[in-house]
Amino acid sequence: MSEARYRVIDHTADIGIAVENPSLEGLFEDAAFGMFDLVADLSRVEPRTAVQVDLEADSVEDLFVDWLRELLFRFETELIVFRDFRVQIRAPHALSAEATGEVRDPHRHELYREFKAVTYHDLRVEKAGDLWRAQVIFDV
Repeated sequence: MSEARYRVIDHTADIGIAVENPSLEGLFEDAAFGMFDLVADLSRVEPRTAVQVDLEADSVEDLFVDWLRELLFRFETELIVFRDFRVQIRAPHALSAEATGEVRDPHRHELYREFKAVTYHDLRVEKAGDLWRAQVIFDV
């Protein structure tokens, strides 16, 4: 793990993360970082490719899951390992974001595990006092 921006949640067959941040944007950024930090060694990923992501959803929980699913989809289809994220919440349930990383190079990028899906199992996205908190489980 590169930074303490999330913590790993023990789960029977899968893996999850818990994240907290003062801003909703930061929560989304830290969750994306946590997901990719569990997938690959991010210290070897350079910020060479930027991808724009625009999403709308029915709830903040759906937006959170859609965000992570979109990044996982781009990783699987475009082979981009992301490490930096800049999120702007445009409305209660919409975002514009930029994810930066580079196309996977098997000689430089060590992959730790494969994620099959971002799940709704035990999902939480909530404001608690001055912090936003989220928990998400990944199917591995």
